[in-house]
Amino acid sequence: MTSILAQKPVLAQEEVLRGLQQYDRRAKVQISQMILYPYYFFEYTLRAKSLLKLNGKVACTIDALSGQGALADVQPEFSPSPAKEGGMLPVAVAKDEAKRLAENFIIHTLSQKTKFLTVPRLHLADSSLFYRPFWLAQYRRAAHGQQQLIVDAVSGSYHPL
Repeated sequence: MTSILAQKPVLAQEEVLRGLQQYDRRAKVQISQMILYPYYFFEYTLRAKSLLKLNGKVACTIDALSGQGALADVQPEFSPSPAKEGGMLPVAVAKDEAKRLAENFIIHTLSQKTKFLTVPRLHLADSSLFYRPFWLAQYRRAAHGQQQLIVDAVSGSYHPL
């Protein structure tokens, strides 16, 4: 069986269900399944001159479906896990494209916060494709009908689909 890098779920199905039911006691909530959502992690060493000399590390994640970037404070903890048929979303952004998106995202984000005297130089230090677990939930309320939610099994944040 193929192995992938994945974050371990922090929130079990029962905890997510209990949390959503406490949020809205009149709603009927059902957890349907866990999915594994693909992301790339890129860590770079940075060299640049601004009013201060900037040397250090900067990291970001790239959503492997949409290509959206986000700065990462720390490297996510992930471990080898067996690949599961049916629960893993397919990667839509190739690694080379994700690397290009990561570099552009980091330069753009940093240049909004810092005025550089030289063009920042990035050198790739680490990269990984990893999967983050999410719970899919059905949320029903008589007056509002049915809505699907995706619940992050690591942080507990949720979003309507």
